Amino acid sequence: MTILFNDVVQKSDAPTDLVSPALDDFFAVNGQIEITFEEGVLISAIGIAGTDGTVFNIRIGYLSDLVTNNDDYIITNEGKKIGALGWAYFRVSFIGSGLYLLGRVIRAVKIIIETDASFIGRIGAGIGINIGTSVAKQPGWNTTSRPRTTMGGQVILGAGGYNFRTLHLDSRYELDKTAVAELIAGYKYIGLGYPYFIDLAEEKYKLPYSKLYAIERNQRTIAMEGGVTRFIYSKRFEFQEAF
Repeated sequence: MTILFNDVVQKSDAPTDLVSPALDDFFAVNGQIEITFEEGVLISAIGIAGTDGTVFNIRIGYLSDLVTNNDDYIITNEGKKIGALGWAYFRVSFIGSGLYLLGRVIRAVKIIIETDASFIGRIGAGIGINIGTSVAKQPGWNTTSRPRTTMGGQVILGAGGYNFRTLHLDSRYELDKTAVAELIAGYKYIGLGYPYFIDLAEEKYKLPYSKLYAIERNQRTIAMEGGVTRFIYSKRFEFQEAF
């Protein structure tokens, strides 16, 4: 799987509703979305959750050494040009809340998103960390509904409730220095209970879905196992779909 530990959009000028962990706090899209970072941040994946959109055209602005007369520039408060702004273009077809890989790493200073969506629950971005998982997978389907059965055997539906997926994955000695560094960098929000953006393309051969937006049962008290003499750790992930 590939997971986003450090969501750099949390450290940008993005609207509050666009970075809220609760997807009911959605951002109403009116034209394009523009997100700016105070300094360059590394991005290799975009997280999208809770939307009615189907297509996302993404432009990522980065500082470029190639300067032409037609270049945009990053301008300081003093009006000084500090670098030309190059652009990388990506197109994402939305198939479910989760992580979408860009195929390259970009040091971004700006993200511009154009979409057919009328609302978006949350946008995330950062380095997607690939973590191998064991062959055994434990997907589950659950509900919070509480029906009851009468003495006559009739089922009385419970009021309210919602359905959600769970997924347990075991990673044996797959979390290296890069993964742990990203986990530490993003732990402020992980520890606050923010859900993860996840891509499950490598697990798709055994799962009926390839994207997941989920909390992890132990993310507020993360403990990993190390049983070899080098910097590499194991962890069992117990995800529960979030909304």
